[in-house]
Amino acid sequence: MMVGILIAFLFGLFLGLKGWLKWLKKIKPVLWSTVLLLFFMGYEIGNDDTLFFQIKEIGFTALYIAVFSIIGSILFTSIYEKFFKKEKTK
Repeated sequence: MMVGILIAFLFGLFLGLKGWLKWLKKIKPVLWSTVLLLFFMGYEIGNDDTLFFQIKEIGFTALYIAVFSIIGSILFTSIYEKFFKKEKTK
């Protein structure tokens, strides 16, 4: 499975470097695949009765992980945009 993921990543990297799929930027594939991922995660949690009732036990740990993931994402995104992203010239 991991080899398949690595091959798909390298294939996408190759296509991105060649510029053959520039039209994909218009439909924002990362956004839509994230939305689909969240949908299926919610479906799996809702579909699994044992996991749904274990949420109370997992609660605070999951909350900490979620909160610090969000804070880390915001922090590192702002650092990236401030120091590494080039400003567009008009």
